[in-house]
Amino acid sequence: MQKAVFVFLCVAFMFLAFLLDSPLAQDKLALTLDKCVEMALRNSEQVLKAAQVLAEAEGAMTAVRSDEYLQMGFTSWYERAKQDNRLETKDYNGTLRAEQLLMRFGELPKRLDDVQERYRQAELDLQSARIDVVSQIRRIFYNIILIQDEIREREEFVDEIKKKVKRTEDRVKEKLALEIELLDVERELAQQELSINRLKRELRLKKTEILQVTGADEEAEVNISGELPEVEFVVGDCIRAAMENRIELKELRGQIERQERIVREVLWELLPELRSSYRYKDTSIILEQEDKTWDTSLVYEKPIWEKEGGKTPERDKWEFSFGLSFPIFDGFRVKGIMQEEEARLEKLKIELLQKGKQIRLEVRDAYAEVANAKEDMDIQAKVLTLRSKTLERMEAIMETPIISQKYPHLAGISFDDVIRAREQYTEAQTLYFAQKQDYMLAREDLRQKMGTIE
Repeated sequence: MQKAVFVFLCVAFMFLAFLLDSPLAQDKLALTLDKCVEMALRNSEQVLKAAQVLAEAEGAMTAVRSDEYLQMGFTSWYERAKQDNRLETKDYNGTLRAEQLLMRFGELPKRLDDVQERYRQAELDLQSARIDVVSQIRRIFYNIILIQDEIREREEFVDEIKKKVKRTEDRVKEKLALEIELLDVERELAQQELSINRLKRELRLKKTEILQVTGADEEAEVNISGELPEVEFVVGDCIRAAMENRIELKELRGQIERQERIVREVLWELLPELRSSYRYKDTSIILEQEDKTWDTSLVYEKPIWEKEGGKTPERDKWEFSFGLSFPIFDGFRVKGIMQEEEARLEKLKIELLQKGKQIRLEVRDAYAEVANAKEDMDIQAKVLTLRSKTLERMEAIMETPIISQKYPHLAGISFDDVIRAREQYTEAQTLYFAQKQDYMLAREDLRQKMGTIE
C-alpha cells in the first residue's frame, strides 16, 4: 500500500512539473517598443559581434600601450667549465631590472597609430550596428501594430458583412432578392476572411522575427502593444541631426583629425637622429629613437649575485654617452612628404564636404517622401470613406424597394453597380492599409537617414 502511494505521488509530482514547464502555464511575453529595443541592443547577434570586435581592439590597444607602464623582470644565468683537467671556472649572474617610460615625443609610433585606428573603426561599427538593429526593430514592431490594427478593422467589417448575409438570406427567402446577390455577399465575406487569415499568418511570422532579433524564445507566446508615433519632423532639425550623427561623417572627421596630426608630425623629420644615456651606479636614464619617435626611460638594474672570471666584476661609478646625426641636404625629401600629407588632408576635407552635401540631399528627399506618403494616406482614407458611404447607400437602395418609389432618380442602380461598388470598396480598403505601411516605412527611412537611435 505504501509503495502504491509513493508511486502515485511521484507520478503526480512529475505531471505537475510538466504542467508548470509547459507553454500553457507560462505567461505571455508582453513587449512594447522600448522593451524590444532594450532586448535587441542587449541580445542581438549583430550588436554582440560588433561589441566583441571592439573588445578585441581594446585588448590590442592595451597590449601595444603596455610599454607606458612600469616593466619589471629578473634575469639569471649560470656557467661552469673545467680546462686542462686542472682549472675549473664558475660564472653566474642574477639581475633585477625595472624600467619606466618617462616621456615620449615625436611621431606617434606606427603600431600605436594602427591600433588606435582599429579601435576607432570598431567603435563606429558598433554604433552602426546599434542603429541598424534599432531601425530593424522599429520596422518589425510598427508592421506588427499595423497588421493588428488591420485585422481588428477587418474583423469589425466581417461582423457587418455577416449581418448583411443574414439580411440577404431573409430577402432571398421572401423572393425580394436573387440568389446571385446572396452569393456575391458571401464572396465578399469569404474575401475578407481570407485577408484576415493571411494577415494572421503574416503576424505570426513577424512575431517570430521580432523574437529572433530581441533574443527571446521563438516559441514564446508574445503580446505586442503600442501605437504608431505621430512625431512632427522639421526638415532643419532632421538635417542637423544627420550632420551630427551619421556614421559616414564621423568616419571622415576621424580620418581628418588623424591626418592633421600626421601633417604636424612631418616637422619631426627635420630633427636629427639622437641617442643618449646616463648611468649612475645602478640607475640609468636612456634616450632611444625609433624612426622619428624618441622615448626617455628610467632604468634600474641591480645585480643580486654576479661573478665573472672567478671574481665579482667592477663597473664605473657613472657613465655617459651621446650620439647625434643629421643630414646636411636631404634632396627635398621632407618637403615632398609634407606636400603629400597636406594633399591627403585636403582630399579628406573635400570628401567630407561632398558627403555632407549628399547626406543633406538624402535627408531632404526622405523628408519629402514622408510628406508625400502622409498626403497619399490621407487621400486614400477619404477614398475609403467615400467608397464605404457609396456602398452603404447602394445596398440600402437595393434592400429597400420603397426608396426606389420615393426617389425615382435612384431606381437606375443595378445589381452590377452594387458588385462594382463592393469591389471598389475592397480595393480602396487594401490600398489604404498599404498606404499606412508606406507612410510608416517612409518615416523610419527618414529616421535612419538622420542616424538616430532615439
